[in-house]
Amino acid sequence: MEVHSHTHTPRKKWHHYFWEFFMLFLAVTLGFFVENQREHLVEHKRAKQFIVSFASDLKKDILQLDSLLQKREIRKIQIDSLNFILRSADPDLYGSQLYYYSRYLPRPFIFISNDATIQQLKNSGNLRLISNLAVKDTILTYDRQIQFMQTIGIREDLLIQRIFNLLDQLFDPAVYDKMNVYDIEFNWPTGNPKLMTKDKKIIQVFLSEIHYLKTVNIGQIGWFKKQKRRAETTLAFIQKTYNIR
Repeated sequence: MEVHSHTHTPRKKWHHYFWEFFMLFLAVTLGFFVENQREHLVEHKRAKQFIVSFASDLKKDILQLDSLLQKREIRKIQIDSLNFILRSADPDLYGSQLYYYSRYLPRPFIFISNDATIQQLKNSGNLRLISNLAVKDTILTYDRQIQFMQTIGIREDLLIQRIFNLLDQLFDPAVYDKMNVYDIEFNWPTGNPKLMTKDKKIIQVFLSEIHYLKTVNIGQIGWFKKQKRRAETTLAFIQKTYNIR
């Protein structure tokens, strides 16, 4: 008769199961924590990339505003000169100045913000990556001010359209054509060209329109100065907050 021996595997005690469960729970928890930290670091890195890009946009805005302020200060002088000459006894004595200064009147000298980063943050939902609420509010405030300045630019453009019509009546386009150069500037006209008409009513309407243009120009100078200070303050704030240059 054969005798079969039976091997008995001892049953695990309850604390063995507890430790197995605990180790599994710990592994899952640590894995979740590590993954969460990884995502947090990735998002923080992306946020800083957006901030660096926004800082670059601000620097470009500041340079552009500097240039526009200089041009608008010159425009103010040009408008004053036109006003003085057209009110003189014989404007044709200063025909060269009249044609040169008037040719720049249609130039709007508008501020076009480098807002690519702001628009990307807003339109892609990436604004949530900016966890610092003060920085986020600063970015949105800067954007709102830009939008307000754009509305002023639209009003100025409508005024310039009216001035265009008066230029056609007062100034000879053939003279303007000879002043053109392959650049954004104009040459002084040769000789001393005359006005197309000295009709007092037309001149008076023109003077009225350039008065309004001067008012808008002064207002734009004020807003450009404020926006430049705002850009400089915003840039300094985010550079300090994110330790960038």
